[in-house]
Amino acid sequence: MKRHLSLAILVILVLTGVYILPVMAQDAAPVPDVLTLPEQIAGGRDVTITVSEMPSVDQAEARAQWEATAQRFMELYPNVTVNGLELQYDPAAFTALIAGNQLPTLFRAYFTEPHKFISEGAAADLTPYLETAGIRDVFNPEILAVTSEDGSVYGIPKDAYALGLAYNISMLSDAGFDGPPETWQELADMAVALTDRDNNQSGFAFINDGSGATGWHFTNIAYGFGATPEDIIRPNEDGTFTAAFGEGPTVDALQFIKDLRWSQDVLPGATLDWGSISEALVSGRVAMVIYAGDQFNWDYTQFPDTDFNNLGYAPAPAGPNGRITLSGGNVWMVSGQASADEQEAAAYFQIWRQFDPVELQTAIEATTEAIGMPTLPLYVGDYQEQFEAFRTPYNKLPVENYEPFNEAVKNGEVHLQTEPQPNVQDYYAEVGVVVSEVLSDQNVDVATRLAEAAEEFQAFVLDN
Repeated sequence: MKRHLSLAILVILVLTGVYILPVMAQDAAPVPDVLTLPEQIAGGRDVTITVSEMPSVDQAEARAQWEATAQRFMELYPNVTVNGLELQYDPAAFTALIAGNQLPTLFRAYFTEPHKFISEGAAADLTPYLETAGIRDVFNPEILAVTSEDGSVYGIPKDAYALGLAYNISMLSDAGFDGPPETWQELADMAVALTDRDNNQSGFAFINDGSGATGWHFTNIAYGFGATPEDIIRPNEDGTFTAAFGEGPTVDALQFIKDLRWSQDVLPGATLDWGSISEALVSGRVAMVIYAGDQFNWDYTQFPDTDFNNLGYAPAPAGPNGRITLSGGNVWMVSGQASADEQEAAAYFQIWRQFDPVELQTAIEATTEAIGMPTLPLYVGDYQEQFEAFRTPYNKLPVENYEPFNEAVKNGEVHLQTEPQPNVQDYYAEVGVVVSEVLSDQNVDVATRLAEAAEEFQAFVLDN
């Protein structure tokens, strides 16, 4: 077994005066080392794999780094050839790739997607590789469960997030608030005080462009009002599903949104998508926004002049059942259509680049990512503690500003709920349109319109 090989290489490089890392690495805690690699992959037979998400040619530096990583793996296992694809994940496109037996050997997917690939035999069982490598138990079991069925693991979690509340610290302070709201009702009250139409400032915002992203943010509010995934799309004993979001907490949540728009007038009149809601937050045009923690990475890269010390992040406000929020993320999967040798090579390539100590340190030194953004802990126990200690010197964001969120997650105050299944992207699109209608027309009856949308979703999606 190839255990400690990578650390040995690192020691040799340092002793010979070949420094692959900047001085800053000296301040970091030791890189966690839990990885055990096999002596051979695919029995030494020649094997070629395709890997999605390779940076495009116009991203010269990132492309070079990706290719260098692949080359190091091929030097470690000379019988393996790694070919990159610029292909990015898209649910509809990958459905076609499944049908055409054209999946990349290793590909990224959303947390909402594993069941689709597993049910169609398009995902390989990665359990033996995770166990041989000694890393199965270091993953957060709640996150690993997203990509597991019947005791087997079909994906390697890449990252995970929970929706929370980003806010402008100075705007809240100037309005007399010493922190973010604790409940949704408190959010509404604070939003009134934070809205200043004369200066084009709104108290609260979420993505409102009528797209699937609007449905995504709406669902987080519905979770805060007590909805569960099963309240939205209910599984039946016979294996079918019923669209249930036309009643109950989802109606309460949409009424809340309607009141914010038409009774309290605290929402922006502008149309906001993923990018423009970030611009509204960092520019001070909105005081509080529903936000995914990893969206701070977008802000960091797209708005480099932002004063991040003025932006905080808190867990979603509490509703009748406490702080409940929507979680999601990304997972690496291996094609079930690939040969056994290809599956093994693809699995170990991802395991190696995610856990190898030298690769971890090389990657963190090269990344342009906003290290320190408030995401969910991917791992547990000693490994998570060591991983956090290792990353701390590289933080680029004011982690102390995200303490309300991080502590609430760690102490279990926040209850995470996954996205509704199945056909969640279609559901998001359906309700996104309804939310947009409510924001545009104060005469829309929310209960009637949601019931109509549920019937449409049932007829055209779930029953097909």
